[in-house]
Amino acid sequence: MFDKTKKSLLIASLAASLGLGLVNVASAEVYHDHHHAVTVGWHGDRYWDGHRYWARTEWERHHPHHFEPAHR
Repeated sequence: MFDKTKKSLLIASLAASLGLGLVNVASAEVYHDHHHAVTVGWHGDRYWDGHRYWARTEWERHHPHHFEPAHR
């Protein structure tokens, strides 16, 4: 009789856990982050190359042949 009780409790707790998991999945809100496009080029004193921002002095040091007038 003790084994039957253990089995029943185990099955009941598994069923409850599964039910709670399904309720959480069903009630989860879908959130989509809005993608903001940043154009390649100077933005104030920083240059966006499509991957990261460069400080003006850093960009000029790495691109010695592509100087642009200061945007100040």
